[in-house]
Amino acid sequence: MSDLKEIRQTEQVFRSTASYSTGVVLGTGLLSQASDYLRAYNHVRLLLVSDSNVASIYAGPLKDTLAQAGYDAHLLEIPAGEGHKTLDTLHGLYESCSALQVERSDIVIAVGGGMVGDVAGMLAGTYLRGLEFIQMPTSLVSMVTASVGGKVGVNFGGHKNLIGLFKHPSLVLADTETLHTLPEIEFRSGLGELITVGVLGAPEIIEQLESSGLELLPQMVAAAIKCKIAIVEADPFDRLGIRAKLNLGHTFGHALEKLSDFTLPHGLAVAVGLCIACRLAVSLGLCKADVSERVNRLLRGLNLPVALKGYSPEQILLAMRGDKKRSHGRLHFVLPKAIGEVALVSEDEIPPQLLEDALRVSAWSDEN
Repeated sequence: MSDLKEIRQTEQVFRSTASYSTGVVLGTGLLSQASDYLRAYNHVRLLLVSDSNVASIYAGPLKDTLAQAGYDAHLLEIPAGEGHKTLDTLHGLYESCSALQVERSDIVIAVGGGMVGDVAGMLAGTYLRGLEFIQMPTSLVSMVTASVGGKVGVNFGGHKNLIGLFKHPSLVLADTETLHTLPEIEFRSGLGELITVGVLGAPEIIEQLESSGLELLPQMVAAAIKCKIAIVEADPFDRLGIRAKLNLGHTFGHALEKLSDFTLPHGLAVAVGLCIACRLAVSLGLCKADVSERVNRLLRGLNLPVALKGYSPEQILLAMRGDKKRSHGRLHFVLPKAIGEVALVSEDEIPPQLLEDALRVSAWSDEN
């Protein structure tokens, strides 16, 4: 995927409902070619939202490139880090938009990782009752999952994405060249999400990782995006229960993020959550032990955590009680039946001791 012709061959446009259409483009050099993909918007104002880590590397140069091409582009910078995915940060963007006298025809473009996409999506979904939204993900986590699907949100009361809405982007431009500048910990975080997507519905990702390591990473990212697109198409607004499979590892992972005060990178928390889900599935007889063994072996081989130290089962359960996906006061867990197949299991169906045993996570740290 080295030239525009090949990049355009990777483009996929999907329509989940008559109310929206999203074009997804994955390739190299897309940010430098962004003006070509934004021709339909050259008569409106572009609001580039980025964080303090990404703005100087990608969003600032992109703004200059777009300005040189004749676009009216503005950069709205927010603080970096999950701890700033808050209503206060969103309020600051509202003030910037008010000062700029933003109009309904203006376009919000998220340039950054999942946190930026969430906050920018909230801005696009709420300011003036809705602005058009474009995603330009620069992290592996965002490319694999966050930029496709339309869920945006901010953290509230110590809970992950407790306030949010659906804001499907009209376009996703995923430039894989940006992965070369990711900090190691963020790249590993993305691998945690990639493996989780493989387990929930794209077994070819697991097979490729086991046989070739990261050699075919762009193809695996494409497979993850295709998997998520298929799920979102079937249940775009999460009303049919089909999208629930995307929660594999996340109910446990979000609790671990909360307990770490959001210092634990999302994909690493999800990787541990995936291992917990595998252990629980084996203990319930939902899947064979070799499923859990394969997942653990793959995670360890990529220097990803399979457990965390310092958190008790009771702490994790208490943190999960605040999960936005609970129903009738009960938690629901997505558990693997095989690589590529999952099942939704209610807390009522799980003996408390088995759940507690699965949550006994220990013996991993950043130094490992």
